[in-house]
Amino acid sequence: PAQQNENLNVVKIVKLALDIFNEKYIHFIADEEEIIAKLDRTQLIRVITNLVKNAIQAVPEVESPRILVSVVSHGDKVKISVADNGIGIQDGFKDKVFEPKFTTKSSGMGLGLGMVKNIVETYNGSINFTSQPGKGTVFTVMFPKEAKN
Repeated sequence: PAQQNENLNVVKIVKLALDIFNEKYIHFIADEEEIIAKLDRTQLIRVITNLVKNAIQAVPEVESPRILVSVVSHGDKVKISVADNGIGIQDGFKDKVFEPKFTTKSSGMGLGLGMVKNIVETYNGSINFTSQPGKGTVFTVMFPKEAKN
């Protein structure tokens, strides 16, 4: 679908994207009430929901699961992080995480992160993660606030 780039309040849209989840252990923080970036609203929501779904699937065996989603202004970029205290990503899988169809789960297609990466890179953004098996994972997405033409 064609991108509908508009000036969005990323803080508000991320909050909105989190509304579809009922898990009480999902927390949201932002350092400002408004961080504007030129993005496609649907694509941004898709990025957030995918990252949060992955985080939810990482925490089922954890005693007190916790997912923290944050939106921070970072110079001319906006930084969105999704952190969980779940099972983490094994070293052997780390370079495969963004491959289409890669999944460690029994259900689903494994398209999530590949698609997320495509969306992010369309905006000249970046996505990366740090993970410690047994401790959790943090995915960080950076979007430029101004779209490059």
